[in-house]
Amino acid sequence: MSSSNKEASSATEPEDSGDDETQNAIRDDLKGMSFEEIMKLKEELGAKVYKEAVLGGQSSKETARKPKPRTELKRLNKNRPREMSSRRQVPFLGADQRAERKKGATEVRDPRFDEKSGTYNADTFKKNYQFVSQIRQKEVGKLKKQLDEVEDPQEKHQIKHTMQRLINKNVEDKRWHTKQKKLKKELAGIQKKHDQGQQPHYLTKKERRAKELVAQFEQLKSAGKLNKHLEKRRKKNAAKDRKRIGVLD
Repeated sequence: MSSSNKEASSATEPEDSGDDETQNAIRDDLKGMSFEEIMKLKEELGAKVYKEAVLGGQSSKETARKPKPRTELKRLNKNRPREMSSRRQVPFLGADQRAERKKGATEVRDPRFDEKSGTYNADTFKKNYQFVSQIRQKEVGKLKKQLDEVEDPQEKHQIKHTMQRLINKNVEDKRWHTKQKKLKKELAGIQKKHDQGQQPHYLTKKERRAKELVAQFEQLKSAGKLNKHLEKRRKKNAAKDRKRIGVLD
């Protein structure tokens, strides 16, 4: 086996020496040529043939096979994020976590983040789901009956908390609808002034807030809850003052 290897190596040695001699001869010829002549020769032969003739086929293959050294981007501090190369394309957000769905499998879509559901319109949404306030009202009635039957204080507290949360939701929805009606009425008045050729008055945030407070006080006064509301506000402001004084101390 060793003798055959020696023969193969001896056979390849003259071939390599012959290639080196031809490459040296070509390089010597190129030294005597001008730059324009070299460029014309390169265009006639082609870039690939020219490189193989000057550099040698084996050396060009070896250089092509050699992997590029991988530069590891180090961090100045271990708590900092690693700097990523800008040459590599950043994957789409969530591409790694997105699993490939099988054909025929039911597609689960979240309407909040799905483009097929269209854009969100608060007015349309509130109108379409007005029936939810009626369902809440029925649930409050059921919880009231359940509250009379329950004796455990902890369970009673939980039921009261749930009832209050449902009532607050209904009050908030009602307030939103009332606000939207007033806003539409205001916009209709502005449009009417425009049609008549008059300059309309646009309410500022401060004026609109003052109007809302006046309407709220009138509503509380008619319901007989104004004194209770004022007492609650007074206690709230007193607590804020005490907290502010404590911070200053």
